[in-house]
This record gives sequence, structure tokens and C-alpha cells, in this order.
Amino acid sequence: MRFTAGLDGAIIQSHGCKLLGGFYRAAGELPRPTALLLHGVPGVEKNMDIAYALRDAGWNCLYFHYRGSWGSEGSYSFHHLQDDTRAAADWACAQPSTDTDRLAIIGMSMGGWTAGMAFASDMRFKAAALLSPLSDPTASRLSLELAAEFALPLSGTSAERLAAEWDELHSLPSLADRLGGRPLLLVTAGHDELFPPDHYNSLLAALPGLDHRRFPEADHIFSAQRRELVETVVSWLLDHAKTDLVA
Repeated sequence: MRFTAGLDGAIIQSHGCKLLGGFYRAAGELPRPTALLLHGVPGVEKNMDIAYALRDAGWNCLYFHYRGSWGSEGSYSFHHLQDDTRAAADWACAQPSTDTDRLAIIGMSMGGWTAGMAFASDMRFKAAALLSPLSDPTASRLSLELAAEFALPLSGTSAERLAAEWDELHSLPSLADRLGGRPLLLVTAGHDELFPPDHYNSLLAALPGLDHRRFPEADHIFSAQRRELVETVVSWLLDHAKTDLVA
């Protein structure tokens, strides 16, 4: 069967709610390696440049919006992110063009935290790329001012609720035993206004073999280094697709 390049709308069911997204389908004779792409909170930067580049490189890429964000049904909660991601993975694996033995996950900011949590708990994911992720919620507390900014475009939540839920999240370093020894990329920004370089000290100490790429002049979303960011992520995935992603 030959698959043609395209973009399909995705409607994903998660706990009775419809999550909206899109599936960048790559061309090829066989099912393709596939990546889930997770945005942050509230998700203004959706990293579609990564999705386009992956499709051009022969990968499918699914992006989606969590409950209560960007038109998806339901109420937004940090506690829903992992379940919504699992539902998206189920949807991706059900597509005939997906090679389920070569499934990866990519996330930025809060999406990076979610990607790390999913990678630790869902063995369907064979590789993960975390881009300026939240690593340790206790090391970077969420202020009510910033939480109020996050809550504005989201449904069913508030600044107070987001701040309280943030404090209840697990840290990525606490999952080092599930993350170590697996294909994991960490990309950090030297001028990250949310998670400065020392935010990652505990993660790097817990995972000494972690593949860490630094962008010393970049801000949190790599605004002035998007091309370099995309090249880094895509080339890393392509390298691992030849070995580590092969089941």
C-alpha cells in the first residue's frame, strides 16, 4: 500500500471529550515512523514547523489539543494531560500509515514535561525529545500572575486551580529509573525566562547519559533559532530511527 503526503483532521476521544488535532501524513510504501507533538500551556507556540519538517523527512506527525484548550471539549487540567496524551497515542497507533514499532514523542515546555511522563509510563514510545521542558515543579513555582495569563484562553480552569495543580505534579528526575538508558533528547535555552539553565541541574545529575543540546542565546520557545531547533530535533530522530527505534 502506498501512502501519500497529506494533512488529515484528527478527532480524538478522551474521557468522553473530543480533542481536536491534525495528522501530518508522510508519503511512503510502508507504514511510517510517527511522532506525537505536544504543545505547552496554553500552547500559543504549536511547533508546526517541526511537524512539516518531520513529514518532509518521511515521518508522520500528530499534533492535538488537550481538553479545554484550542477548541477541544472539556475542562483543562494539568492532571488530564497524561490521559489525553495516551488517547492521542491510541489514535495514532490505529492509523494504517503508522508503524507502531517506531513511535516517538516530542514536547515543549509543559508539553515537554508531559512527553517525559508519557515516555516513562508508556513503552510504546521508543524515543522522546523534550524542548525546554518543565523538569521539577518545586524548583520553578507557578505564580498566580503567570497562571492567570495561562488560564485566559483555557476552559474550565482558573489561575488558582492551575497553581495548585502545578504544585502536585511529579518531577522528571524522580522517574530517572524509567528514563535512563533509553533514547532521550533534552534541548534547553540559555535565556529561558521560565526555566533557566539551573532548572535542569537535578535532571542532568539523575540522568548522566542524557543527550543534552544547549542553545545559549535562545529564549523559552527558541524564537530566533527555530531553524536550528527543527534541524536538531529531526536529525536526532532520524539517527535514532535507524537503530534505537527499530523494534
